Amino acid sequence: MQKQKAKMGYIFIIPSIVLVLVFIVYPVINTINMSLYDLRIQTLAEGKKFVGFDNYIKLFSDKTFIESLKFTLMFTVVAVTLETLIGMIFALIMNKAIPGQGIIRTAVLVPWAIPTIVSGLMWQFMYSDQYGIINLILSKLHLIQDYIPWLIEKNTAIIAVIIADVWKTTPYMSLLILSGLQTVPESLYEAASLDGANKVQRFFRITLPIIKPVVVVAILFRVLATFRIYDLVVALTSGGPADGTQSLSLYTIKTYFNFGNLGYGATLAVVTFIISLLISFLFMDALKTKMEKV
Repeated sequence: MQKQKAKMGYIFIIPSIVLVLVFIVYPVINTINMSLYDLRIQTLAEGKKFVGFDNYIKLFSDKTFIESLKFTLMFTVVAVTLETLIGMIFALIMNKAIPGQGIIRTAVLVPWAIPTIVSGLMWQFMYSDQYGIINLILSKLHLIQDYIPWLIEKNTAIIAVIIADVWKTTPYMSLLILSGLQTVPESLYEAASLDGANKVQRFFRITLPIIKPVVVVAILFRVLATFRIYDLVVALTSGGPADGTQSLSLYTIKTYFNFGNLGYGATLAVVTFIISLLISFLFMDALKTKMEKV
């Protein structure tokens, strides 16, 4: 009977295994293989030329790749840090039993419900240096004298993309952190209060240690998603000005599809995959260590 159940279990997971092999394993292997060749759309009729690791060596002298990687790393660190801090604040608010809690939670989650492309176009309109509401508000508050060309200059464009991403995805962080906050026993707070601990002490001594695994997982999800950011950048700046906000994913897509350099585009995709994998291992190791300590 047990053997029959085991066989049925294996039969039921066959479709999942097939899907993983077709849509994940095969594309990864094919991309890695393609990255070892010089293959271009323009010379597709001539076939592909094996170049080994030349495409990977080329990365070290590719200024566009280096700048895209720098922007992606900087953007990931700043955006995820802000999303975590602001998300924590929103989660603490939503965890309190206050009047209108349902409305507050709904309002906080609205940005997350908006499609990224729509969100990017909306922010592009608001950032306009001629009719954008952001410049209008700053001007009315007498914080600026001349309208800021947010998406035309590199530094302001980077700030603009970070703000738009933080606004869009902070609700996701707050929702995950809220799920962790709701697992903290109220009795621990009561005992700490009797011992004379204030709110700040209760947060750092009780709340934060308990929800650390949840926060680490939430940060991991956001780091991986932010590192591969594409759609928001395309909708907001298209990587400009002068590739100042070009993410690694955007550069990969341009190289592969726009420029038709399939071999080098595959190399960029493999590098992005490897970095994402290393980030995952790093966070999983940190999470495992924390769980062992607990």
